[in-house]
Amino acid sequence: MSPALIRLLTLCLLALIYLFFIRVLYAVWTEVRPPRAPRVRRGRAPRSSAAPGRLGIVAPESAVGQVFTIADELTIGRAAGCEVTIDDGYASQMHARVFRRDDQVLVEDLGSTNSTYLNREKVNRPTVVNRGDVLQIGATVFEVMA
Repeated sequence: MSPALIRLLTLCLLALIYLFFIRVLYAVWTEVRPPRAPRVRRGRAPRSSAAPGRLGIVAPESAVGQVFTIADELTIGRAAGCEVTIDDGYASQMHARVFRRDDQVLVEDLGSTNSTYLNREKVNRPTVVNRGDVLQIGATVFEVMA
């Protein structure tokens, strides 16, 4: 092989190594950076004028029937300090919070490992919840009630 070809291949390999390290650093940064300030999605109109006021567990069977009132804020997770403590291996210690703002009820994921889902859609920012919506945290499923 000619020295020019070897030099070109060496430079290409070096560029690939740098791109790999940049991708690794980006992946680590997205996992450890602090959460952004919450933004409220305003495009969806509520189904009724009254904001929902309760969360009821509909799955798993061992917890069905438990109902929690949404006062100002509910934190949901495995930690003993949460208002709603769930025994679920897929839930984080402080997994999500449900809170009131401007006559609306919103749900926010608190940087959990396994995400929070509202009506089978991943919650990436504070999202408005309405009566009848389904909130899933790990294997625990809540229904938003009046």
